[in-house]
Amino acid sequence: MKNIFAFGLCVVISAVAMAQQSITMKTGEKMNGTVESLKDGIITFKFKGNDIKLKVADVSAIYFEEKADKQLTQISTTAQESVTKAMPKEPGEKTIMAGSYTVRYKCANRVITKAPMVSNLTEEKGTVVVEIAIDKYGHVMKATPGAPGTTTESDYLRKMAMKAAQSALFDNIPTAPLETKGYMIISY
Repeated sequence: MKNIFAFGLCVVISAVAMAQQSITMKTGEKMNGTVESLKDGIITFKFKGNDIKLKVADVSAIYFEEKADKQLTQISTTAQESVTKAMPKEPGEKTIMAGSYTVRYKCANRVITKAPMVSNLTEEKGTVVVEIAIDKYGHVMKATPGAPGTTTESDYLRKMAMKAAQSALFDNIPTAPLETKGYMIISY
């Protein structure tokens, strides 16, 4: 996996010379600068005029933005995307970025207008499926983690997934039913 990431990173770095990059650390910290090199699992990153060394293992994502067309390409070093892609996607399921986390969800023709606040202060990994119920105003009234498809027994990750789901806001549809059920899939 690291070799594939390193090869992909080298190809993208050479393709976006003179471009601005953003690095998102696993801690959630984001930095804008320029990726100078990648060697032996260490990224040399020019940040505010200083070269800093970052371990690939500490980086969640690198965003490459070309000045010419402002196209954004993301390379993720976490296993979250492969776990999320491994689970079959249902028709009508939507995806939203919540910081550096990808959240999949489905809730009867409803759309998230405020992304959930996903956090993980540990190095635990896994996927949590949260059953949700929202009201017609878009508020999450109920969030129950651990639905089928959950790959972790971690109480911490389940609690964080529940909090994340509760922090999301869906579109306001006054004619919607009083309660609409659905789910969110959060991969850590």
